[in-house]
Amino acid sequence: MKRNTIITILSYALSILFVYAASAKAMVYTDFMADIAKSPLLVNYNKAIIAPGILGLEFSTVILLQFKATLKLGFYLSSFLMLMFTLYLSTLYFFYTNIPCSCGGVLGRIPYPVHIVFNLLFTILSFTGAFLCSKPENRPQTAVV
Repeated sequence: MKRNTIITILSYALSILFVYAASAKAMVYTDFMADIAKSPLLVNYNKAIIAPGILGLEFSTVILLQFKATLKLGFYLSSFLMLMFTLYLSTLYFFYTNIPCSCGGVLGRIPYPVHIVFNLLFTILSFTGAFLCSKPENRPQTAVV
């Protein structure tokens, strides 16, 4: 498969994930903020800043992944977000009990171990996209006359 085809597939897959996750959170925004307020990791932070910040970053990632000029930055932001979400969920799962997941839609209802594996998969896909965008294309050398 061509590198550009793989990059396109990765950008669409990540875009679908982030549009779905951000939209699901936005549709139940008060529940999303309430779940953030229950998190022991975020108790000292202002949920009125965190909640819109997360949604803004998720929607910004989608926009960045749609344009060739910003694709690399989109993959880097996606990699960062997926890594942070994965670490956040892992910390809640391994060190705390009975903590609601603030993820929207079906993602918020799956068991933590499945969600962590899902996030790890998309973290790997994000880093793969960033790597492929950073790698120079193999173009044949042409003689300068």
